[in-house]
Amino acid sequence: MIGNILVAHGMRKGQQNEALEEFITTLLKDEDYHYELAFLESDTQNLELTMEKMINQGVTRFRIVPLLIFRAMHYIGDIPEILKSMKEKYPHINSEMSEPLGTHPYMKDLVERRMADVDLPANANVATVIIAHGNGSGRFTKAHEELKEFVKSIDSNKPVYARALYGVMTFKNDLDEISKKYDDLIIVPLFLFDGRLVNKVKRLISEMDIHCNLHITLSINFDHILKLIIRARIEQLAV
Repeated sequence: MIGNILVAHGMRKGQQNEALEEFITTLLKDEDYHYELAFLESDTQNLELTMEKMINQGVTRFRIVPLLIFRAMHYIGDIPEILKSMKEKYPHINSEMSEPLGTHPYMKDLVERRMADVDLPANANVATVIIAHGNGSGRFTKAHEELKEFVKSIDSNKPVYARALYGVMTFKNDLDEISKKYDDLIIVPLFLFDGRLVNKVKRLISEMDIHCNLHITLSINFDHILKLIIRARIEQLAV
């Protein structure tokens, strides 16, 4: 028996997990595959508990889709460690994990649409800064590499910068200097939804000495494209 699990980061406290589950349920309500939602941060709905519940229901093969943008610590370290531990506890099960969401070609289309939604003249002196989560640990650099490659793939005749909230690529290092070069900056937060982390990005930017007009777009915000990416990731694991 095969089971699909979507794995989000989540929070141990507060109502963010409930809100996130409601968003995902609404997004995927018309999909014809069954899934369970698990959180890396939860005392009651974490990945281990979710897998154990499904094992008791007869699931022996797990298709895991991390709702993460790039391969940072949670993707490379936390989830594989959990899957390894579950395999040791239940030797008869097998698990496969999909690629992250941000490396799918559809994500490029979404970001380009966010950029196009900012209505500026064709000759505007403008650049775009795409801000992802990043990684504060020097041991996990894959997320930064993927972010750089992602930004290179964006179709634009204006400059596009790759920056992160955390780590060596943080926008806190030089967003103020970048802003001196342009009349307008489009900021695209590459996060699942406009929640705590996007609010932190906005707050930190507001505390900086910015020298141009800022246009902060919506994040992914459970766009229809996200549904297509999740479906594609599950289908890739089904092969």
